[in-house]
Amino acid sequence: MAGEQMQTIKVAMILCSCFFAYGTYWSDWAFDYFLLWANPAEHPNAVSRAALYYTTQTQAPNILKYIPLANLLIAAVGFSAGLAHMTDSNILFDGASLVLMLFGLSTHATSVRPGLEVIVSSSDESEITSSLKNIAAAHFIIVLAVTGIIGLQIAHYFVMKKTAKLEQQEVTQSKKNR
Repeated sequence: MAGEQMQTIKVAMILCSCFFAYGTYWSDWAFDYFLLWANPAEHPNAVSRAALYYTTQTQAPNILKYIPLANLLIAAVGFSAGLAHMTDSNILFDGASLVLMLFGLSTHATSVRPGLEVIVSSSDESEITSSLKNIAAAHFIIVLAVTGIIGLQIAHYFVMKKTAKLEQQEVTQSKKNR
């Protein structure tokens, strides 16, 4: 019973971390949408607005830049708790979720960070536009990875509950047969 409660808390920690990430990328979506899917002729200010937004984001106080690290720490504690339990389902669901998280982090490190540096330092409009589109595409990929983590964790939660219910029924049945 205590192990099941720990696993429930683990899933809650990971889901909270994922939904915080959704909120972070949702605020960027107001600019990313116009770079990826809208007609540039209909929205001529999309590039300049997005460039201003991301430039302002890079100039935020350093303490605000570390807030996502706290979010990652919460997720890491959740994944650690799941992997420490060492059941087959934990290794499968938490391991796959961890791979998706590392994929999202690497996408951020290789696409978003360099793109932000180009936006701040470059004066070439085509280079800035290309970097903005790369950032928008990376955000979309990261959101898909987070969605995969959420799907895996919810599926894991329901598998845990069904397994616990079946084990409880077996215990009850064996007590009746005595």
